[in-house]
Amino acid sequence: MAGTMHAKLDAIPDVEIDESGVFKYVLIKLYIDDGSADEKFKLIVRGNGRGEFHADIYEELYDRVRALGLDTECVGGGRIQHDPHQKKIHIYGYSQGYGRADHAKAKALLTTAFPHYTDITWSNDGY
Repeated sequence: MAGTMHAKLDAIPDVEIDESGVFKYVLIKLYIDDGSADEKFKLIVRGNGRGEFHADIYEELYDRVRALGLDTECVGGGRIQHDPHQKKIHIYGYSQGYGRADHAKAKALLTTAFPHYTDITWSNDGY
């Protein structure tokens, strides 16, 4: 059973963001609450221009993963400026509803997801 649950976590991509532009993003803790002492979780990044609010982006994922038996917690948000031509991503700002995401953790996930990018930065400045 434990292997099946880890497979469910592994099946969810760590990063899904728009191909380019400036848009809101959320950092989400995806976890399995099976009652055991050792919590199984991972952080994921979701960002797109479809959502007017950070909650719109979070809710888009929430329904999908709940159907798989996974739990979620939005641990913050901000904005992403994605320029694929320059191979640059800048993470900044905060969410009024969820607070500021740990942009350093978001950067780590984006760096893994975009290994060919030369400039991935973050700042706590801006909205």
